[in-house]
Amino acid sequence: MTLQTNWNLTKYFFTGLNDPKLLSNIDSILPLADAFSKKYQGIIKTFSTPEQILEYYADYEKMSHEMGTGGTYLSYLQSLDTQNNAVIKKLGELECIFVEASSKLLFISQEWKELGYDKIMAFADNPLLQDYKNALVSSAANLKYILSEREEFVLNEKSRALGVVEGLREELANSYEFQIELDGEKKTMTEEEIRSLRTSPNRETRRKSYESLRQMYNTKQAQITLGNIYAGIVKDWTSDVKLRGYQTIMEPRNTSEELENEVVDMLMQEVQTAYPLFARFIEAKRKLMKLDEFHIYDVSAPLGQIEKEFSFEDGTRLHLETMKDFDQEFYDYSIDMLESSRIDAFPKYGKRSGAFASYGPGEPSFVLLNHTGKLRDVSTLSHELGHATHGHLSQGQKPAVYSSPLSLAETASIFSEMLLSEKIRKELTTEEYKEFLNEKLSDTFATIFRQIQYIAFEKRVHEAIFTGEELTYHDFNRMWREEQIRMTGESVTYDVTAENESSWSMIPHIFASPFYCYAYAFGNILVFALYNRYQKEGRSFVENYKDILRSGGSKRPKDLLSEHGFDITSPKFYRDAIEEVEKMVVEFEGLVEGK
Repeated sequence: MTLQTNWNLTKYFFTGLNDPKLLSNIDSILPLADAFSKKYQGIIKTFSTPEQILEYYADYEKMSHEMGTGGTYLSYLQSLDTQNNAVIKKLGELECIFVEASSKLLFISQEWKELGYDKIMAFADNPLLQDYKNALVSSAANLKYILSEREEFVLNEKSRALGVVEGLREELANSYEFQIELDGEKKTMTEEEIRSLRTSPNRETRRKSYESLRQMYNTKQAQITLGNIYAGIVKDWTSDVKLRGYQTIMEPRNTSEELENEVVDMLMQEVQTAYPLFARFIEAKRKLMKLDEFHIYDVSAPLGQIEKEFSFEDGTRLHLETMKDFDQEFYDYSIDMLESSRIDAFPKYGKRSGAFASYGPGEPSFVLLNHTGKLRDVSTLSHELGHATHGHLSQGQKPAVYSSPLSLAETASIFSEMLLSEKIRKELTTEEYKEFLNEKLSDTFATIFRQIQYIAFEKRVHEAIFTGEELTYHDFNRMWREEQIRMTGESVTYDVTAENESSWSMIPHIFASPFYCYAYAFGNILVFALYNRYQKEGRSFVENYKDILRSGGSKRPKDLLSEHGFDITSPKFYRDAIEEVEKMVVEFEGLVEGK
């Protein structure tokens, strides 16, 4: 196998910004919208046969695919170099075109509304339309949130400004260069590189890493800019909540996730009730590290002074061995990803921080990483390839129901991480196992408990602004610290005052996708349930698991999981997962006593 560690976008898309095929693709967007409008305006509201619905979806899916190709390519280019002004300009031009195209297609939602709930639900029950059942059910459920055509036009037009604001935050953050002195040498790093030092075995390096991040984000200029950007985004969200008549501030997200408000409330309540587990973990870790005081920069620290490095080749080997043991199709698709120039592996200046997987109906998956040689980077590789494989397995669904809601979209990624963890665990010495358990618990608290802390912060901010309060970065700093303390208690010492607590401004999801983060918590809890089933059933479980992934967005999460024996409306579903976390904490506490 020959590893390809850079994207080859030319192979899959276009040769560059001036490629005539790209320009032609962009030029075709408005004519495609016009053609669709000419065929269907005034017709959708008269649909009376399943054949008409099938033809409509076929045409809509074809149009959407052709419209989206150029945008996908440009977004990938920007991920590789967020400072490329030519790409930024072209994306801005494309966004304007999409706003105009969307305005031409506003009649669609209006005519579905005129067709009416009862007729749409009758179509959803028609045997010929079962491939589109969930799309139809979701359309029917969303009718009550659709405004008049004129109102939708106004909201669509103003979305241009919101896109600029969201882009400003990402462009600003990716332009930052972080200064740090290591071993007497001054270095300039990307945010991804500086963040990776938070897991350094050297305590002073960890402290400097946090200090470098804060120096950049705590400047008055950054705080004023990011504070106003965030307040603007929240005001836009809350105005939509009011205009569309949602019952709660989180309901737009819950609706898109196809989760009932009560289910999300239960998730938050059960996790928040279990917050004391985090303080227990921190206290045990403090004792194992022989620290008098446990600081915020110690939370992600390893226990020992020796940090094992993992090259990308090492990580690839571990991931592939794990997938080979689990399922041949998972293994084969990982090989395909690694050999086909669809993984961009290493940090570069200007490259988007973090990691993601991207995929769509009829399209190959792409993965972006920022591998810096940590064990966590190996987990990230498995996580993103899990996403990519999920996208591959869902290809059997119609485009309208291809994408899983975020509440299920994290399933394959987190499950792949858990498989990898068990693979690594079997190869460890006693001392290495202590480190492994520490890291596993750190990740578990980060992906369940901390994500709920993020949501609790967002909820407070959104509800305050919804009721008319004017908030600034000073308020965000204070609220963030209060939610931190709610989770950690007195177990962690924070090294800046609440007035200077700017960590919220480093979380991209609260800007780009409000309330997104509970998907990580839900996904982790679901994976605990799935993994327990796998341990009991072994190989017979694998096909059932793949059936869940193959379903894409064709079923509501509650219904899909119920078919496989999981009741997400029951507190027991969440408590069972939290009990698994507590078992790991008890085991970790036992290490203090040498058990």
